[in-house]
Amino acid sequence: MKFKIQNKISLFFLSLIICSLPFNYYAKTKNDTIKIVSWNIQMIPKIYAPFTKLARKKQKVRTPKIIQYLNSTNFDIIVLQEVFDKSISNKFKNDLKIKYPYCLMPQKEDFTFKLSSGVMILSKYPLELIKHVVFDVSKKSDKGAQKGCSLVKININNKAIFLAGTHLDSKNNNSRSLQYQITNDEILKPYLNDSIPLLIAGDFNTDFKSSQYDSMMTSFKLKNFELNDDRPYTFDEFNTWNVKGYKAWIDFIFFQENKNIKVFNQYILRPVMKYKNAKMDLADHYQIVIEAVIY
Repeated sequence: MKFKIQNKISLFFLSLIICSLPFNYYAKTKNDTIKIVSWNIQMIPKIYAPFTKLARKKQKVRTPKIIQYLNSTNFDIIVLQEVFDKSISNKFKNDLKIKYPYCLMPQKEDFTFKLSSGVMILSKYPLELIKHVVFDVSKKSDKGAQKGCSLVKININNKAIFLAGTHLDSKNNNSRSLQYQITNDEILKPYLNDSIPLLIAGDFNTDFKSSQYDSMMTSFKLKNFELNDDRPYTFDEFNTWNVKGYKAWIDFIFFQENKNIKVFNQYILRPVMKYKNAKMDLADHYQIVIEAVIY
């Protein structure tokens, strides 16, 4: 009788301990968490450097440092934007292949003098391209690249997610609004379902505090997890590449509310390097990161 009572007491306290464990601890012990990062790394082709200072971004110096940084992190999936230089995208693929053996290179359709989409996805888990759509509505300097959206399916320990990577226009509100519509019609609506969670990551060039953001989210019908940060901006004046007076949250990872996914954290990372005895940001944008459990 005494043994039974002691056994019941032990089980009671064990249940209290389990219930008191934080959500992310349970997720980690189940090995079903994923960490996704989105990052615009401003890799403009070096060939343009003699013609405009906009292309002189110390690509040769930053590239090995970014690769070194990514190899030292514990992300599961990386979504990069502005990987326009083909030699640099090849170097990323080769130098990150041990940690991230699965890769979607920036897409480029048909023969054109335009740059690629610049969107590159690297993953620890197998991925396959499901659909790529080109935005044929870009204006001004954005017309120089084949801006678009790439949707991949990623298999994570016998579970699957859809993940789209994109980069929208920065120069024209009208073209960007059309890109919301194309993304919704070609990527989101056909693939949103109850069985496979869908996320979309990238540089949306849309200020979180703007009416355009509200319109985009109404169209997408996706969620954006809360961001707790004293500097809730992915692009700001404190970055060594940027001019004073502008700050905005424009890079996002949106997700579908779904029984098979639970997002529990979102934050910003601001990696830097040393250059000529001074601090230099690795890119003009900061990283946006989410953590989630896949069921």
